Formats: sequence, C-alpha cells, structure tokens
Amino acid sequence: MSILIHLNQADPLLLESHLKAHSDCPDLRIWPDCGNMDDIDCIIVWKHDPGILNQFANLKLIASYGAGVENILSDPDLPQGVPITRFVDDTLADQMAEYMLAVILNHRLHITYYRELQAASQWRPTEFSHAKNVTILGMGELGSVSAKLLNQNGYTVSGWSRSPKNIEDITSYYGDDQLEDAVKNADYILCLLPLTPQTTNILNKDLFKAAKLGAYLINAGRGDHLNEDDLLEALYNGQLSGATLDVFKSEPLPSDHVFWRHPKIYITPHISSPTDKVQVARQILDNYARMKKGEALINQVDPKRSY
Repeated sequence: MSILIHLNQADPLLLESHLKAHSDCPDLRIWPDCGNMDDIDCIIVWKHDPGILNQFANLKLIASYGAGVENILSDPDLPQGVPITRFVDDTLADQMAEYMLAVILNHRLHITYYRELQAASQWRPTEFSHAKNVTILGMGELGSVSAKLLNQNGYTVSGWSRSPKNIEDITSYYGDDQLEDAVKNADYILCLLPLTPQTTNILNKDLFKAAKLGAYLINAGRGDHLNEDDLLEALYNGQLSGATLDVFKSEPLPSDHVFWRHPKIYITPHISSPTDKVQVARQILDNYARMKKGEALINQVDPKRSY
C-alpha cells in the first residue's frame, strides 16, 4: 500500500525526502500523480482541495501536516470514520513561544519603529513600555509553553481555556463566563486557540471592549478567530493600540487587503510555528505503522472537539 502527499502552501518534495530517509518508509506518491487510487491507504494533507479525500476507497488514515485540522474537518466530502491525526511536537511549542516573546519585545522596545527612523535618518529616542501583563487565549501545548517562557522572562501571565489549568505561576481562567475577566487587565492578548465553532470570531468587538484600554493583540491561532472589521474599528477608536497578525482568513493575504497598509498592524506570513519536517516525517511513519497494526494513534483528532 502507499502514502499520498497532498500539500498546498508547503513543499511536498521536501517532505518526501525526509520520509524516504527512514528505512520503514512505504511507497510514496505526490498529488496529482496518484497511480492506482486503490493503493492509497494514507494521505498527508495541508490545505487540501475539498472533495479529494473521498476518492480513495481504501483510505485508512488522514494525517495533517501541521497542528491545524480545520481545513480537513470543513471538507463537505470528508470520508466518515477515517481517523485523522495532527502534528504535535515540542519544536512547534518552543518556536511559538519564542515568536510570542519576540513580538512583545519588539513592541515594548520599539525595535521596528527605530528601523523605520533609521530609514529616514532620524535620531529620536523614546521611552520603552513597561507593560508586562499577558493573557493567552488557548492553554494547550502551544499556549502552556508560551506562558512558561513569558513568565520566566518576567511577565505576569494568565491563561484562558475551556477547562481550568494548573500551571505554576500562571493564573487560570476558563469557560465563557470568565473570558472577559481574563482580558480586562491584559496589556497583551495572545490567541493560540484551536479553531472550533465556539472560537470562530472570538476576537471581536465584545472582547475588545472588555479588554484593557490600549491592549495589544497578537493572533497566531487561526485567521477565522478574528473579526477583521471589529479589529479595524478597535484600532480606530483606540480600544486596541495595535496588532501583530500571523494568520488570516485567506492565505496568502491578498495584496489589496487593508491590513498591508494599516499603520498599527504588523504582518508575518504564517511563520510563528513552522512544521519541523524531520519530526513530522517520523511521527507520520510511526502512526502509519500503528495504523497497520491496529494500535492507538498518536495525536488523533476528536472531530467533536475539532482538535
């Protein structure tokens, strides 16, 4: 049997090379060169084209190339009963934590601002911000590691999640009733939530109004967490002082999108936590072997929870 690689916005040949580096790698094929479709029992996907997955009669495993699975679960033709796995690894969490710390330091110390002054040959020192209260929305693996790193660097950190978390030195808020309390004193609001029907558009005008005046937003969760019009309004009226966005409803972000030219918005091209090709290849092959033996899969997705 064979594994099919179907990646949009990622290099399938690079993943293929890392998979083939292992002696237990089965036959590999890259979309659209599928060969006999009946041979395919596992598909590795990222931003796949809807309707493709149900074309394979012997499909027994769908493996997400990254941590997100919303593109898979939103496929109207998703084959029922086929297990889905996602990539979870310490490297993802560590990279995300470093990204969050870097964005906050850039904002507090005005690093990009000074780069812009340099371009204009202007010497204009300014006071750096002492704001160090952080609230992280989403306290899974990524959120927990980010919280610990920020706390180690002197930040007061709170986290909000569906259920209470017990992490040393991190204040835990949970449930819909505590969301406003979680953000009301935050200088920085970091979104690392999974995308579910409950979290879609959670970054909206109600949340921004509940937040501390002048709070700064960082969204590295998913683009659909953010109500874009509400963000623009919050930036215009000063409820938020600015935002750094790494994820967007449409990716790549269209060149005519208003975010590109907004003076209070910084954009990074979905690079906050890139997939480690070495680790994802090994994890996929381990799951493939487990699938063949009928064993429990690593990081299997619960479709009811959307992660």
